[in-house]
Formats: sequence, C-alpha cells, structure tokens
Amino acid sequence: MTALKAIWLALALAAASTSARAEDVASMISQYRHAHGLSVVKTDAQLTAFAERQAQAMAKRGVLDHNVAGPFAARIAGMAFAGAGENIAEGTKSWAETLERWKASPGHNENLLAEGSTHVGVAVAYGRDNEPFRAMVIGRKLTPQTVRTPIELPVLDGFPH
Repeated sequence: MTALKAIWLALALAAASTSARAEDVASMISQYRHAHGLSVVKTDAQLTAFAERQAQAMAKRGVLDHNVAGPFAARIAGMAFAGAGENIAEGTKSWAETLERWKASPGHNENLLAEGSTHVGVAVAYGRDNEPFRAMVIGRKLTPQTVRTPIELPVLDGFPH
C-alpha cells in the first residue's frame, strides 16, 4: 500500500510541477502582451490538454508539423474558443528561448499579440534523444458576449533546431 501512495504522490507532484511551469509560461506571455497594451492571458486546462496532445504527437513521430495530430481547424472545432492560434517549436532549450524566437517571427508574434485573447495552453514533450517539441495554443474563451465577434489568427510552423 505504501508503494501505491508513493506513486500517487509522485504523479500529483508531476502534475503540480507541469501546472506551475504552464503558469510561468503564461506569465511570460502575459508580460509581453501587457508591454504591448494588451490583456493578460490565463492558463486554461482545455487549451493545455490541446497543446499537450500536439506536443506529444510531434515528439512521438519526431516531426514538427501542425497536422501531425490532425488539421488544426478540425482539432479546435467544438471547443469553446474563438480565434485560436497555434505556435509550435522543436529543439529550443527553454520556453524563454522559444518565446524569443516566436517574438522575432512576424506570424508567431501575431499569435502572441492577438487582440482579444484571454487564455493560453502550453506543453512540451520529448522525442528521441530527448528532443523537445513545444506547442502553444492561444485564443479567446467564448462567452455569450464574445460569440458574435470572432477574431482570426494564423496557424504557423515553429522553428526547427
């Protein structure tokens, strides 16, 4: 019974650690958005799970590709978000490095600074040779007030190493 408790504790700590890292990345994105006069974003469990599936699919196949887990439009369909955009990256050593690269890329930067975005999900998964694959999904959570005013964001490739 003690071994089972230890396993559950380890899983709980890993989940808390992942959540804390996602909060840190959301904070970095929010600071960047705030510096540009935009609203901050909060982490969202649904977008985080969405980003996690994408990162894991890329890591499993060893390919940087928005369509590896299915077309983005099909994957996002039915979710309570409008104007969602996705950035992906491969081979960056940290989220800070990834964000700097995305900021320097006009299309990726457009997703980071999408007006009206309210929530974000981020994930990293490791492929062969411990190669990191990162995914970020940002969008505006739908409310009765926002259903009538969608925004458009591009889907962009990430940076290979």
